[in-house]
Amino acid sequence: MLKYEQIALQINAYIAEGNYQAGDKLPSVETLKAQYEVSKSTIIKALEALEKKGRIYQARGSGIYVRNPKRDGYLNLFSSSGFSDEIVGHSVTNDVIRVEEVIAPEEVRQKLKLDKDTEVYVLERIVHIDGKVLCYEQSYFNKDIVLYLDTSIAEGSIFRYLEQRIKVKIGFSDIYFTVDKLNSEEAPLLNLSTGEPCLRYEQVFYTTTGVPFDCSQLIYHYENAHFYIPSQK
Repeated sequence: MLKYEQIALQINAYIAEGNYQAGDKLPSVETLKAQYEVSKSTIIKALEALEKKGRIYQARGSGIYVRNPKRDGYLNLFSSSGFSDEIVGHSVTNDVIRVEEVIAPEEVRQKLKLDKDTEVYVLERIVHIDGKVLCYEQSYFNKDIVLYLDTSIAEGSIFRYLEQRIKVKIGFSDIYFTVDKLNSEEAPLLNLSTGEPCLRYEQVFYTTTGVPFDCSQLIYHYENAHFYIPSQK
């Protein structure tokens, strides 16, 4: 984990513990720089990360302020974090359908910029929140980046494994989503009926150096999935 990410986590935890309320002003950049003994650019990057998550807002010429907390149980629709980090305080469990090594399908090969006949890991699982079905996930991983993956790893947080165990530096993602209806194969996976609505969510993750390593398709349960978007002008 990079230094600015560590600082962002510490500031976020300090806010979450109730040391600051919505509307409270945080210390200045210079004060935070001295407190954490890092460069000004590191503090700015940490604050930008918190702002992106909707935790703070910066008023030019006035200061840095704590933003209203998101509603409990809501997912940041544009987040590149894992479910466990997004829904703190709730039980997130995964029922793994399969983890296999396969030849990358053509669409996946193009998105991950792989050579023909390259093997990837494919993961399929059902994600639950507090025992309720949240979504069905199908993900393909570039084996040059994700060096190893098995069922026991897939039952936990993939992102924590990637960042903490194999030191993948996750940078950014491209996200596409659309409202659709479930087909006859998908509906049973979500304990729903064919033709009921869903949110289809496609995300391609990149390392900090711009290498695509994860191509994911998620289908969200229309009753159990709740989202918010922390926007700014």
